[in-house]
Amino acid sequence: MVAGHLNRLKQRNSLGPSRDGTNYAVVHCTGYIKNWPPTDMFPGVHMERPVDDDMHASHCCLVAIGRLQVTSTASNDMTNSNNQSEFITRHAMDGKFTFVDQRVMNVLGYSPTDLLGKICYDFCHAEDQMNVKDSFDQVLKQKGNFSLM
Repeated sequence: MVAGHLNRLKQRNSLGPSRDGTNYAVVHCTGYIKNWPPTDMFPGVHMERPVDDDMHASHCCLVAIGRLQVTSTASNDMTNSNNQSEFITRHAMDGKFTFVDQRVMNVLGYSPTDLLGKICYDFCHAEDQMNVKDSFDQVLKQKGNFSLM
C-alpha cells in the first residue's frame, strides 16, 4: 500500500524518464551558505580535511531544506506569488540563462530578453563571480535535478 502511494507520488512529480529510464523529481532547496570556522577554534572537535584545505582560514557549507516540488513547470505557486522580490530563472550547464520570469524587471531592472542567452556570472560583482561559479558547479555535480531559491 505505502509503496504504491510512493510510486504514484514519484510519478506525479516526475520529469519523465531519462535516457537510462530513471525518473527524477524536482526538489526545491532553500538555504544559505554558512561560514564554518576552522576546527582549531573548538578544542576536541576534529574534522578530516584534504591537505590543500589547510591553506584556507575559513570554510563554508550549504545549509538547506529540500522540498519535493509538485510540478516542474513555471506555473507553480511561485509564479502566482504576490511577492514582488521573487522571480524564476533556469540556466544551462554553462550558466547561461535559458528562462527568465517577467518579474525579474521589478527586482533587478533587467527585462528577460536582456538576460536570455547571457551567462549569469557576468551579472555578479567581480569579487563574487568565482564563489557563485563554484557553487553552481557543485550543484551540477550532484545527481538529479535541483531548483534553488
